[in-house]
Amino acid sequence: MVSSSVKKIFILIFIGIIILILYISRSIIKPILFSIVLAYLINPMVELLVRRGLRKKTAVLLTLLLLLAFTFLGIFFIIPGLLRDMLEFLKNTDSYSSMAGEYLNKIGYDKLPLYLKNAANSSLLRVERAMVDYLNRFFNQLIDFTMELPTYILTPVFVYYFLIDTEYFLKIIKSIIPMRIRSKAIELGHEIDKIIGSFIKSQIILSIIIAVLTFFALIILKIRYAIIIAFINGITNIIPYFGPVIGLLPALFAGLAESVNKAIMVVAAFFVIQQVESSIVAPKLMGDTIGIHPVIVMIVLILGGKFFGGWGLVLSIPAAGAIKVTYRYIMKNLY
Repeated sequence: MVSSSVKKIFILIFIGIIILILYISRSIIKPILFSIVLAYLINPMVELLVRRGLRKKTAVLLTLLLLLAFTFLGIFFIIPGLLRDMLEFLKNTDSYSSMAGEYLNKIGYDKLPLYLKNAANSSLLRVERAMVDYLNRFFNQLIDFTMELPTYILTPVFVYYFLIDTEYFLKIIKSIIPMRIRSKAIELGHEIDKIIGSFIKSQIILSIIIAVLTFFALIILKIRYAIIIAFINGITNIIPYFGPVIGLLPALFAGLAESVNKAIMVVAAFFVIQQVESSIVAPKLMGDTIGIHPVIVMIVLILGGKFFGGWGLVLSIPAAGAIKVTYRYIMKNLY
């Protein structure tokens, strides 16, 4: 009989080796993993179309065409407009600082003690630098993503075959698993599929709700590009903790382009939306889907972002959930 501590050490070493292999070969594996994840995400849509009477090949092709259409729509229509706004913001940072100074003078800033003025000036400077740094990082990441695009050219082909020949690939995976643990491995696979599927479904619904609330808030405030910003906020909301901040920045830029008052109202609107999400919507929708402590979530997000970039931020939580389920299952059934 193997002791509990030895079991834990063995499992941790195994997980560490898997993570190391993935990291070393990430440039090769990334497009394939992305294709697998994408196939997993759009498979429910394919199954829905098949249930409605379409042949599987037709359903897969139709789903991929819709996905490609939305992708090209974003690349050619949405992203250029957003980039123009961001470039305009970078050019006008000095004027925004002047606007902020004028606003502060209106509310009695010039009557404040010197130490408070210095603190306020320092804070404004830090905010301005943070925004410029964020935009610079965004552009750098966009360039990196553009450079990586050729490696993703075959993604639609991979996704097509993963969806068409799902049973074939599952048979290959099953054949690799030793017979004595095959039934347990299949059971574990179903458990992982259940927890990740539930998480993804909840996140999609939550993102749609956030996007709709953001859209109406920006329309009321008469902020430009309400649809684009709402879409971005809905997507980035998938990333716990950091997502709302990332989603706020484009709206903040758009608000500052008009006035400091608008920017303040945008921040207030986003704060209210996040309170509604965290206090009302998320608890009812998410429940204890993944069941990971918030501190662990933040560590996982930092590591995911460090090693795998944007996709690491998006996929690290469901991956951590899958690892947790696997760990518990192995500890329970290994011996």
